[in-house]
Amino acid sequence: MEFNQKTFEQLSRLSDDELTNLLAEQIRKKKENGTLGDFEKIMRIIIPMLNNDQRIRLTKIFQTIQNQ
Repeated sequence: MEFNQKTFEQLSRLSDDELTNLLAEQIRKKKENGTLGDFEKIMRIIIPMLNNDQRIRLTKIFQTIQNQ
């Protein structure tokens, strides 16, 4: 999963439900193939690029995924 400006724009257009489903699926796949650490590295790269509202949105989405 390579992230660039185009990817950010596409992801930002998704609803919270769509983004939750997409990220939950990616996390599930990474867990299954033992590469969850790669996803965590990607998140450490992405989070500093987000504004405060985007961080809050992402935090809520991850909380939703954890509660599923």
